[in-house]
Amino acid sequence: MDELSVRLARLEPLKSKSKAEFDADPYLRDIAERNLEVSAQCVLDISHRLISLAGGQRPRDYYEAILRLGELGVVPPEFAAYLAPLAGFRNILVHEYLEVDWQEVYRNLQQISDLAQFADLVREWLRQQTP
Repeated sequence: MDELSVRLARLEPLKSKSKAEFDADPYLRDIAERNLEVSAQCVLDISHRLISLAGGQRPRDYYEAILRLGELGVVPPEFAAYLAPLAGFRNILVHEYLEVDWQEVYRNLQQISDLAQFADLVREWLRQQTP
Protein backbone atom coordinates (compact mmCIF):
# COMPACT_ATOMS: atom_id res chain seq x y z
CA MET A 1 0.00 0.00 0.00
CA ASP A 2 2.85 2.35 0.83
CA GLU A 3 4.52 1.78 -2.54
CA LEU A 4 1.25 2.39 -4.36
CA SER A 5 0.89 5.70 -2.51
CA VAL A 6 4.45 6.70 -3.44
CA ARG A 7 3.88 5.91 -7.11
CA LEU A 8 0.55 7.73 -7.23
CA ALA A 9 2.18 10.78 -5.65
CA ARG A 10 4.79 10.73 -8.42
CA LEU A 11 2.12 10.46 -11.08
CA GLU A 12 -0.24 13.11 -9.74
CA PRO A 13 1.68 16.17 -11.04
CA LEU A 14 2.09 14.53 -14.44
CA LYS A 15 -1.67 14.23 -14.83
CA SER A 16 -1.96 17.96 -15.50
CA LYS A 17 0.29 17.77 -18.56
CA SER A 18 -1.48 18.22 -21.85
CA LYS A 19 -1.44 15.44 -24.44
CA ALA A 20 0.84 17.62 -26.60
CA GLU A 21 3.32 18.05 -23.71
CA PHE A 22 3.17 14.33 -23.02
CA ASP A 23 3.77 13.43 -26.67
CA ALA A 24 6.68 15.87 -26.98
CA ASP A 25 8.60 14.77 -23.87
CA PRO A 26 10.11 11.26 -23.90
CA TYR A 27 11.31 11.66 -20.32
CA LEU A 28 7.82 12.49 -19.13
CA ARG A 29 6.46 9.47 -20.99
CA ASP A 30 9.11 7.21 -19.46
CA ILE A 31 8.39 8.45 -15.93
CA ALA A 32 4.65 7.97 -16.43
CA GLU A 33 5.07 4.54 -17.96
CA ARG A 34 7.31 3.19 -15.21
CA ASN A 35 5.23 4.56 -12.36
CA LEU A 36 2.01 3.27 -13.94
CA GLU A 37 3.61 -0.14 -14.36
CA VAL A 38 4.67 -0.29 -10.71
CA SER A 39 1.28 1.08 -9.57
CA ALA A 40 -0.51 -1.63 -11.54
CA GLN A 41 1.79 -4.27 -10.09
CA CYS A 42 1.06 -2.96 -6.60
CA VAL A 43 -2.68 -3.32 -7.23
CA LEU A 44 -2.14 -6.88 -8.40
CA ASP A 45 0.14 -7.80 -5.50
CA ILE A 46 -2.32 -6.29 -3.01
CA SER A 47 -5.15 -8.20 -4.68
CA HIS A 48 -3.35 -11.52 -4.32
CA ARG A 49 -2.46 -10.82 -0.71
CA LEU A 50 -6.01 -9.87 0.23
CA ILE A 51 -7.42 -12.95 -1.49
CA SER A 52 -5.03 -15.04 0.57
CA LEU A 53 -5.93 -13.23 3.80
CA ALA A 54 -9.64 -13.66 3.12
CA GLY A 55 -9.22 -17.34 2.29
CA GLY A 56 -10.53 -16.78 -1.22
CA GLN A 57 -10.07 -19.09 -4.15
CA ARG A 58 -6.76 -18.57 -5.93
CA PRO A 59 -7.31 -16.62 -9.18
CA ARG A 60 -6.15 -18.02 -12.52
CA ASP A 61 -4.62 -14.71 -13.61
CA TYR A 62 -4.19 -11.07 -12.67
CA TYR A 63 -7.47 -10.01 -14.25
CA GLU A 64 -9.37 -12.54 -12.18
CA ALA A 65 -7.50 -11.44 -9.04
CA ILE A 66 -9.05 -8.00 -9.27
CA LEU A 67 -12.48 -9.46 -9.97
CA ARG A 68 -12.11 -11.71 -6.94
CA LEU A 69 -11.82 -8.61 -4.72
CA GLY A 70 -15.31 -7.68 -5.84
CA GLU A 71 -16.56 -11.15 -4.95
CA LEU A 72 -14.95 -10.92 -1.50
CA GLY A 73 -16.44 -7.48 -0.81
CA VAL A 74 -13.10 -5.69 -0.67
CA VAL A 75 -14.27 -3.39 -3.46
CA PRO A 76 -17.70 -3.11 -5.10
CA PRO A 77 -18.05 -5.73 -7.86
CA GLU A 78 -18.74 -3.04 -10.47
CA PHE A 79 -15.53 -1.25 -9.53
CA ALA A 80 -13.59 -4.53 -9.69
CA ALA A 81 -14.93 -5.17 -13.20
CA TYR A 82 -14.03 -1.62 -14.21
CA LEU A 83 -10.49 -1.90 -12.78
CA ALA A 84 -9.71 -5.45 -13.96
CA PRO A 85 -8.41 -4.38 -17.42
CA LEU A 86 -5.52 -2.78 -15.53
CA ALA A 87 -4.03 -6.28 -15.47
CA GLY A 88 -3.80 -6.32 -19.26
CA PHE A 89 -2.33 -2.83 -19.33
CA ARG A 90 0.35 -3.94 -16.87
CA ASN A 91 1.14 -6.98 -19.01
CA ILE A 92 1.57 -4.84 -22.09
CA LEU A 93 3.94 -2.48 -20.27
CA VAL A 94 6.01 -5.36 -18.94
CA HIS A 95 6.06 -7.68 -21.95
CA GLU A 96 5.56 -5.48 -24.99
CA TYR A 97 7.70 -2.55 -23.97
CA LEU A 98 9.05 -2.08 -27.49
CA GLU A 99 5.57 -1.26 -28.80
CA VAL A 100 4.10 0.93 -26.09
CA ASP A 101 0.82 2.59 -26.97
CA TRP A 102 1.47 6.08 -25.59
CA GLN A 103 -2.18 7.03 -26.07
CA GLU A 104 -3.09 4.21 -23.66
CA VAL A 105 -0.40 5.30 -21.20
CA TYR A 106 -1.73 8.86 -21.27
CA ARG A 107 -5.31 7.62 -20.81
CA ASN A 108 -4.28 5.56 -17.78
CA LEU A 109 -2.33 8.51 -16.40
CA GLN A 110 -5.52 10.56 -16.50
CA GLN A 111 -7.32 7.84 -14.53
CA ILE A 112 -4.95 7.41 -11.58
CA SER A 113 -7.73 8.54 -9.28
CA ASP A 114 -9.15 5.04 -9.83
CA LEU A 115 -6.02 3.59 -8.23
CA ALA A 116 -6.32 6.02 -5.33
CA GLN A 117 -9.93 4.92 -4.91
CA PHE A 118 -8.76 1.30 -4.92
CA ALA A 119 -6.30 2.10 -2.12
CA ASP A 120 -9.02 3.87 -0.10
CA LEU A 121 -11.38 0.92 -0.48
CA VAL A 122 -8.69 -1.55 0.56
CA ARG A 123 -7.79 0.52 3.62
CA GLU A 124 -11.45 0.67 4.61
CA TRP A 125 -11.86 -3.09 4.17
CA LEU A 126 -8.75 -3.75 6.24
CA ARG A 127 -10.08 -1.46 9.00
CA GLN A 128 -13.30 -3.44 9.07
CA GLN A 129 -11.37 -6.72 9.41
CA THR A 130 -9.65 -5.69 12.61
CA PRO A 131 -11.86 -5.16 15.68
